[in-house]
Amino acid sequence: MRSYQESPQGDAAISNKTNAGEAATRNPGAMGKGLRVFGKDGVTAVGKEFLQIHLKNNFSPRSLEDLTVEQRMQALESLMFLTEKRNGDIKGCMCADGRKQRGFLGKTETASPTVISDSVLLTSAIDAAERRDVAVLDLPGAYLFADMDEVVHMVLRGELAELMVQTAPEVYRKYVAYGRNGEAVLYVTLQKALYGCLKSALLFYRKLVGDMKEIGFELNPYDQCVANKVIRGRQITICWHVDDLKISHWDPVVVTGIVEWFKSIYGNVRRTRGDNHDYLGMDITYTDDGNAVFKMVNFLKRTLSDFPEEIRGTAVTPATEKLFTVRAEDERKILEEKRARAFHHAVAQLLFVTSRCRRDIQTAVAFLTTRVRKPDEDDWGKLKRLLKYVKGTLYLPLTLEATDLGLLKWWVDAAFAVHPDYKSHSGGAFTLGKGIIMGGSKKQKIITMSSTEAEIVGVDDFAGHILWTNYFMEAQGFKRKETIIYQDNQRAILLEKNGRESSGKRTRHMNIKYFFIKDRVDKGEITIKFCPTEEMVADHFTKPLQG
Repeated sequence: MRSYQESPQGDAAISNKTNAGEAATRNPGAMGKGLRVFGKDGVTAVGKEFLQIHLKNNFSPRSLEDLTVEQRMQALESLMFLTEKRNGDIKGCMCADGRKQRGFLGKTETASPTVISDSVLLTSAIDAAERRDVAVLDLPGAYLFADMDEVVHMVLRGELAELMVQTAPEVYRKYVAYGRNGEAVLYVTLQKALYGCLKSALLFYRKLVGDMKEIGFELNPYDQCVANKVIRGRQITICWHVDDLKISHWDPVVVTGIVEWFKSIYGNVRRTRGDNHDYLGMDITYTDDGNAVFKMVNFLKRTLSDFPEEIRGTAVTPATEKLFTVRAEDERKILEEKRARAFHHAVAQLLFVTSRCRRDIQTAVAFLTTRVRKPDEDDWGKLKRLLKYVKGTLYLPLTLEATDLGLLKWWVDAAFAVHPDYKSHSGGAFTLGKGIIMGGSKKQKIITMSSTEAEIVGVDDFAGHILWTNYFMEAQGFKRKETIIYQDNQRAILLEKNGRESSGKRTRHMNIKYFFIKDRVDKGEITIKFCPTEEMVADHFTKPLQG
């Protein structure tokens, strides 16, 4: 049975157990420091990592004499990190320092797709609506299953070389050389992709996609990390971020079969089944009544603990009505470098949360992102106000319910000339029934001459997102009934429906690109409807509403 209960005590217990692990994951310790922190558990983790590398034939040892001077100079340095995972396990991670590869490998040769956050939320809402069984998989040592497609040498020095030798002395001992200072040196050729090599993520992606395509999965063309297949008359969906996978199907037997298939290729995968999952930093709970509930309690606690000042008290809203108010340049008190860095770090952490499940702080965070280059004391105060709100709402969930998978509803709004440079602010919100699956709050890039123009620019700001949701859902196999954009400006709606025919003196100057939406209305891809201001959901994403 599916069940969901709010449990602050339980979450707190989890947080207390994993604080050290979260810190280690944020700031991975080099092996020496890691061994001091984790002791025998760290030694065991290092041994397991070396054994895994050896058993998967990742290293082909090379004699020093077999390598040219140039090959030795180009050999990547080796690194070993120790981290504590959220479940308390100590994990060793062997990496290559791939910085030397940046000189001759471009982004197009190394970039690997990862699942879009919006896709995770959309597919989770679908999972809940269709009462699917869900499994989350972690493929340990995933890169080691992908073959290298070029010759890459790596060097292990000192303790790393000795530990590798201890794993299989009969294989590695004769290849060890010693430097003038007596330090052991072991050169190897990488047979498999290794963390740190610039192409490793892409090589593993190709391996994973190739494996899934062989058994009939097809990629969603609007997210290359979402794949589908029909089994027993129902769709199975897999989405993944590198080696973390979410699998869903109506029949648990089908999910079990796919999990076993992954195990047959990638070994003893870690997995969770049922209604509660930790996926990509989010705690996801599926309820009996068809909801998907998201929280990021531990991450928010970490954000608060990272902040250099203690956050005392709480606030009932993310920001005051003066959020967009900025002092004149000669009146500003600029933050010193240390606090400026802390400001930037905290805003980046909160931005990460807003891209997942905390839509309620998007407007405040959107404004603060415009201030990170040169923050002042007022910005610092606004950030502290936001953190007080976060402290008081740690357990606030995002609850999604898809009541009609064919009816896509958007609200788009704009606040006119609210920024110090007189630019307006756009806000958008998307739902399939209950809860904001996609939300956006952004400063407009141009100065507009009226609220009507700001509203049209606002729709243009979200046009790409709106059309993407159309195409993604259709590619997932759902027949779209209607995509509605709700707006509260009748003049803007007329211009968006009729284009230049409804243009007057105040709008003749507008760039033709802002009438792109008319073309989509004419093609039936979008319907625009009026919404009273008091019902405008996107209003929350354009201004700091109080109460």
